[in-house]
Amino acid sequence: LSLVLLFPLGFAACLVVHRTGAVNRLLGIAGTALIIWAIICTQSRGGLLGVLSVLGVIGLRVVKSKVALVTAGLLGAAILFAAMGINKRASGGAHEEGIDESAMGRIYAWEAAWRMATSRPLTGVGLDNFTANYFFYSDHWDGMNHAVHSTWFNVLSETGFPGIIAFAGMIVTCVASSVRSMRLLDQARAPPIMSSMALSLVSGIIGFCVAGTFLTQGFTWPIYILLALTAALARYTRDHARCGELPIEGKIAGKAEALRK
Repeated sequence: LSLVLLFPLGFAACLVVHRTGAVNRLLGIAGTALIIWAIICTQSRGGLLGVLSVLGVIGLRVVKSKVALVTAGLLGAAILFAAMGINKRASGGAHEEGIDESAMGRIYAWEAAWRMATSRPLTGVGLDNFTANYFFYSDHWDGMNHAVHSTWFNVLSETGFPGIIAFAGMIVTCVASSVRSMRLLDQARAPPIMSSMALSLVSGIIGFCVAGTFLTQGFTWPIYILLALTAALARYTRDHARCGELPIEGKIAGKAEALRK
């Protein structure tokens, strides 16, 4: 739930920091506050890291002083940790010594995921089959199957090494495309709403990568909506560049000049 809630957080926060109009800014403030409150209620450590990642990426773009940004990040992390009451979680907290039960459960699940991948390196165990196969690949059976609690290990165990390579390539391509679109839009002084969209996508994908390390969301809808929006924004940027409305580089510039003539 916390990772799904991270999906709209970047969009809401970017409406606050960009000049998109008073109504949009008010909606962004309300949306950001409600989403963060909802993530706090999940008591998710992955959600905490995701919130810090999304806001950190946005902060890097709008805060000039890196010292102030780091200070605000540390303060925000402490406030969120206290508000979430993570040390009082029933699944593991301060009352346990060493690595808590929740963390060990993840390690056992990741070990099982690795064994699934190495036993079936080309195909994995199949989509949505990790839980059903947990018993056969884990040395720490406690009477019930468990989720993998990691997007990366989820994709690896269920689709094998070709699947994780394709998935990681998709993520890297999305980040690179969003960053390029954001740079071109900034150079062209594009409408603030489009610059806001570009920064939202970058922060959203980074938040997914960080929080997804501890949450299982490889085959649910948020990342694929981010993929679709990234492709749409790249197309928007490219089409406007061809018409000469955005600055472009290299060989494409010559083609755009020919189109204008």
